[in-house]
Order: sequence, then C-alpha cells, then structure tokens
Amino acid sequence: MTNWYQQAHNHAVWTDESSRGRLLLSDRDRLDLIHRLSTNDVLSVQVGQGTATIFTTAVGRIIDKVVVLNRGETTFLITGQGRQETIENWLKRNVFWNDRLAIENVAARFMQIGIFGPKSTEVLAEWWPQVSRCAVYQFIETTDPDKQQPVILVRVPDIAGGGFWLIASPEFIGEFKQALTERDVTEIPSSAYDALRIEAGLAASGHELTGDYIPLEVGQWDAVSFNKGCYTGQEIIARMESRGKLAKMMVQITFDAEVQAGDTLTTIEGKPAGQITSVATRLPDVEKEDETRLLGLAVVKAALAEPGQQLVVQSGETKPGATIIDLAGDYEPTY
Repeated sequence: MTNWYQQAHNHAVWTDESSRGRLLLSDRDRLDLIHRLSTNDVLSVQVGQGTATIFTTAVGRIIDKVVVLNRGETTFLITGQGRQETIENWLKRNVFWNDRLAIENVAARFMQIGIFGPKSTEVLAEWWPQVSRCAVYQFIETTDPDKQQPVILVRVPDIAGGGFWLIASPEFIGEFKQALTERDVTEIPSSAYDALRIEAGLAASGHELTGDYIPLEVGQWDAVSFNKGCYTGQEIIARMESRGKLAKMMVQITFDAEVQAGDTLTTIEGKPAGQITSVATRLPDVEKEDETRLLGLAVVKAALAEPGQQLVVQSGETKPGATIIDLAGDYEPTY
C-alpha cells in the first residue's frame, strides 16, 4: 500500500493549503454584503462559528465556494484554490455607495495548511484541548505569543477520517510543521491530497465548483439556505429546488483505464451522459491486496446517477469503461 495513503488513513498527514485565498473583511456591512451575494444564511452565524456559502452569477452558476469565519469585529473569508482575486473583485463590484466595508488581502500575512486523518483531532488536542467539540466550520482562535498574530484552527469536512485548517503567520506555521513532523504527521503533495479529496467525494474549485454548474447539481445543498432573503442567483436555485428535479448530479466513479478530467461520458449506447471533473492517481484497493483502482468524480445526467451504472469514457482513441459507485456531495433525501 502506498505509504502516504496508509499514513493518511491510519494516522494523520498535512498539506499546504496556501493557494486558497484569505481575505479579511471589516466594518459594519461585511456580513450583510456576503449574505446578499451568496447562497447561505451568513447573518445567523454566531461569533466563533463559520459556514460555507457559494457566490453565484445571476443565473445561479458557481463563481466559488467560500468559508466565512465570524470573528466578531472582523470576518475571515477563505476562498477556493486560486480564486482570491476573483472573489475580491466580485465583492468590490457589488459594494453599494453607502456600504461600509474594508477588504484586505492577507494571504501573505497568513499561511494555511490542512491536517487530515483519523488521528488529526488527537494530535491537535495537544495544543487545543477543546478541538474534539468543534462542529464543521467552527473555529478556535488564539494568539501567537511571539508574533502577537492570530492563530486560527478551523474544523473542516473529513478527509481520510478527520479534517482541519490551520491559519497563522508564516513563522508560526513553520514551527508548527516541525512539531507535526515530531509527531509523525507527514506532509503529502497536492496530488495525494487531491486523491484523498476525490475519495471523500468533496467538490473543489476549478473541478466541480465551476461556472458549468449550479450548486445543487454538484451536491452543495449544505451550503444553500432556502429560508433567507434574496441573493444573487436565488431565483434559479429556488426554482430548481421547488421543482424537485435536477438535470445533473455529482457521482464518484471508477474507470477501467487511465482517463483525464474533462473527458466526456456516454451511455453504452453512445448517448451523452456527462463529464469527468476530477481524476485521482492510482489508489490502493483496500478490498484487493496489491491492486489499485482509478477513481474520479463526474457530473452526469440525474437519470443515470445510480450505483452500478455502466458508462463509457470518450478518451482519445480509447473508450475505457466506467462504473458509478454512488452519489458524491450532499443531497436532500428526496434526490
């Protein structure tokens, strides 16, 4: 079994998440702006709590999924990988003349790493004993005694059995990496993290979270409120929910041979079925020793999104087979 995979599932690993954007919002209307532009009920988030929400276009297409951390007088906004400038510009374009808001790009001031795996809570409890009580997107904030800078630990959706982000100064992160190494928490590259993300069925910016899709189609129901007031893109998303029928759904899928993200899928009869959005490296097959599996995420027609559904990948001159494992993401039970 691949060492990093075994380490991730049996202990804990960490990976660099600094390619995510980090924006610091301050002044009176910081939460109100996010609330009226995105899918979730941000105004109900209490101090010390966080939530995921999605910025969408006027026709409900995804711009990016972000995490909002309510710190009281200020708000941290964590964007998807490589999406900071897009979100910063989107916020600035939608500020009304009488809004009171300041936006600061703090990506250089604060680095970010992710710690994942079944032992991640146990390891982090050495510094933050209350970590085991944190719900998803709840955070703990302390202060680096040397630099007098904030240190923020955020509970995030599980990957390989546990998940956290640590956001702090580069100096603190550097020292903390060494502390993790001393506790046998090893670094994994982005390709390994991506494979674990796909295995966990989590959508990512630039893959599933793109302008090709509406949030409900790619399993983002937990980031959408149907009880809040108006927001950009609400009409399309609300109509989709009220009709009780999705055109597309995100699935976890296996392949018979190497494929690429962006390859199209068809039915056995050759009819259009969907598109592959993410592909993992060869992952160990836990049920078959010394064998590997090709795993991915895809967005397919809802009528085909069933476990065991056989499809065909249109990948160059080859046409590998593909089998849907199950839905990926979060969907309402009626779907």
